[in-house]
Amino acid sequence: MSAAELAPEEEAGRQARPVSLRGAGPARFAGAEGGVGNLPTADAGATMNPGALRGAAQVRDLDSLAHTLFVRIYPVIGAALLFTQCAIAFINYSDTTRIRTEQAQSLAHLAAAAIVKPGWEQDPATERTLQAVVAEPGVRRAVLRDRGGRLLAAAGEEIGPRAPGVLSVSAEISRGQDEGPEGTLALIVSGENLRVFAQQQALLTLGAILVLMLAFVLTLHLNVRRHVLAPLQRLLRAMNQVERKTWTHVDPEGRFRPANEIDSVCLAFNRMVDGLQAGDEAKQLLARLEEAHRQLEAANRLVMESIGYARRIQTSTLPARDALRGSGLEVAVLWQPLHLVGGDYYWMEELDDVSVLVVADCTGHGVPGAFITLIVAMALDQILHHDRLRSPSAILAALDRIVRVRLRQDGRGAESDDGLDCGICVWRRATREVVFSGAGLSLIYVQDGQAVRVRGRRRGIGFAGRDAADPTFEEIPIRAGEGTCFYLVTDGVTDQMGGTGGSTRRLLGYRGLGGIFLRHQERPLSVQIDALKTELAHYRGSQEARDDMTVIAFRPLRPEGATA
Repeated sequence: MSAAELAPEEEAGRQARPVSLRGAGPARFAGAEGGVGNLPTADAGATMNPGALRGAAQVRDLDSLAHTLFVRIYPVIGAALLFTQCAIAFINYSDTTRIRTEQAQSLAHLAAAAIVKPGWEQDPATERTLQAVVAEPGVRRAVLRDRGGRLLAAAGEEIGPRAPGVLSVSAEISRGQDEGPEGTLALIVSGENLRVFAQQQALLTLGAILVLMLAFVLTLHLNVRRHVLAPLQRLLRAMNQVERKTWTHVDPEGRFRPANEIDSVCLAFNRMVDGLQAGDEAKQLLARLEEAHRQLEAANRLVMESIGYARRIQTSTLPARDALRGSGLEVAVLWQPLHLVGGDYYWMEELDDVSVLVVADCTGHGVPGAFITLIVAMALDQILHHDRLRSPSAILAALDRIVRVRLRQDGRGAESDDGLDCGICVWRRATREVVFSGAGLSLIYVQDGQAVRVRGRRRGIGFAGRDAADPTFEEIPIRAGEGTCFYLVTDGVTDQMGGTGGSTRRLLGYRGLGGIFLRHQERPLSVQIDALKTELAHYRGSQEARDDMTVIAFRPLRPEGATA
């Protein structure tokens, strides 16, 4: 079979959906340079090693398969057909010869019956009977002999009984069954018609063999090309494309079930392609995911570096833990943002003859809350140093006014509904009195074996949705007794969710927090803060903290020279 070059039909690059090669004819390739051999290579990363299908997907001349089938099958089929037709011709010739012999035998018996009668040896009618027999088609000679074998009469041409192409039959001349034969009539029949018949049979056999061979060759060739070569060629083309990462399916002949072994191979190939495609897509997705993770990690690193720097800035705005040294107060601080930066802020400073302690809980936590703490820090600096306010209620009122101005909540188009809760204590050392004023925060103090909560005003500072017409805040003076401990806390401490056991979870609240302070009131404040952190962690259990936590604990020291 001659090879023909197949023009390339594939499109370059990756296709979005698998390409069907159903209906593609048997492609032949003269070499590795034409057709699908020069398909463009996809840019995607390799799922398998380059050339993994090479040798199986190498485009080859599949007509060699048809040639092999022709060389190995056609001679066997031809020999079988020749043997079969020769056997049929021989049987036909034998049957024709037998029938011709039986006809001649019947003619001899009829002629013998016509001859037998008294005195038949000298009867002139016997000669006429022989002439009539010879006149029959195919009868070339009739010979009549007596009982002793003597020739009595003969008709027809001289021909021996053993001449080629003739048949010889004989019939006995007898008057009855009880009497013996009186003579013999021998007929020599021509076999010319048998020869002609044999030639016709030979020609017919040869023609039948040629016709059958031609029909078989054409049928086998067409079926091999259609059902073997074409599917294999499509399969090889698909394998060649898959090697170049163009995911291609091969449609089998059977739409609903495999029609033959090649269909089963095609279905297995399609499953393999689906697996390779899924693996390749998964690998690409994994690569993109890893790249996204790298980018996210880089972005997160930048954000964390920025937040870390913001924490240094926020921490620098906080007062030193020993800012009230020499003020007559023992002070301990817990400042624990939920994230690196937080929305809780505290201020401690000794001014003139008083000490000011401020705790603020700004809306939100993390970066948004930290921005508001900067506003609070600048506002307190202005209030305490420029305005020189020392009254806690006046400080809260001024802080409310400044925050509203900074957040544009003063009627100029409020876009922010943020604010803060704040508690302020002013320690007057001369009178040993603590004056508290709160906006949304409470003060807890422990005295005489009791934990007392002092509530501030319910309304916080700022918040555009709240009425700012009455900015006054109540001042509550508290006489500090021996060993009285004061605690300014944000709601991140009291809003701890947990419990001592069971499935019921509840808030810690001011009552629970006061119990903790009461249990540790005799201990140094720094130890109390450590104990508070431990008990809060135990109370939460597996729960995470939900907000920033800030506690300022202070206790008036015993005056110098005072006796216990």
